[in-house]
Amino acid sequence: MATNNSRKTKAERVADSRARARQMQEQQRRRERRNRTIAIWGTVGAIVLVVGLVIAFVLTRGSQSIPDQGEAASIANQQGGVTMTGKKTLAEPKDKLGAEVDASTVNVPEEPSEEQPESIPGAEEPADGDPAQIVIYADFNCSHCAEFEERNNGYLQDLMAEGKATVEYRMVGFLDRPGTGNYSSRAAAASYCVAEEAPESYDAFVSDVFATYSQKSGAGLSDDELIAIANSAGADISSCVKDGTYRPMVKYTTAKAQEAKIPGTPGVFVNGKNWAVDGKDQSFQEFADAQMGDE
Repeated sequence: MATNNSRKTKAERVADSRARARQMQEQQRRRERRNRTIAIWGTVGAIVLVVGLVIAFVLTRGSQSIPDQGEAASIANQQGGVTMTGKKTLAEPKDKLGAEVDASTVNVPEEPSEEQPESIPGAEEPADGDPAQIVIYADFNCSHCAEFEERNNGYLQDLMAEGKATVEYRMVGFLDRPGTGNYSSRAAAASYCVAEEAPESYDAFVSDVFATYSQKSGAGLSDDELIAIANSAGADISSCVKDGTYRPMVKYTTAKAQEAKIPGTPGVFVNGKNWAVDGKDQSFQEFADAQMGDE
């Protein structure tokens, strides 16, 4: 009796083999990520008592008004995005910011957008032979963003390793709440600190912070916990975080996302095409493969 496998074309068998290999690699990555998260929480646990003493200060400072104007992250582009070309490599932006940003200069709509944009500023179809451009609007206190990271981080790593795509994060503070000391913006600012101080640690920091979401159930992390996670990833950002260096930068990036009519997070675009519009019936991997011609 003929088997299903014998009826498949060679291309289909190759695709199946690749899918199985990718699944095995992703399972291994998830195991490694869980182990890394356990180690991180061991470090974080050592500072819990200290966190209790400073939490009132964090909440008070987090609720204070953040100035519109402040230092720009030199690694960020005009939209506030940080672009990875590999697991430990960040790209110099083609459209660099000046020395400072000013959120008050951004044309933010009076009412938040309820519809998905078809495209976004700074996104374009790549030239032949160039890697695809993946842009992700994300909020560190967004449950769906954490789920997206868990499901797709390994796939994104593979694309970068194979030179098929770059991955740009535009971290926003859509979900800031006084009860979390405006955690969304604090964590986004910390990610800029890592990108500036230790760019090779940026990807690990982003993944590790998202990995804590399920343990914290949306309550967010303290500044000391963010610093501890950065230390585990190989970055010393203590003074950058405590000084609030990039809080105005996050305010600017959030305003640019609102200007681009991003209604919520995650907002994911491949070569300028919106997954929520052009691939709403597809998984992200199916959508990305289709946009890159790897169906």
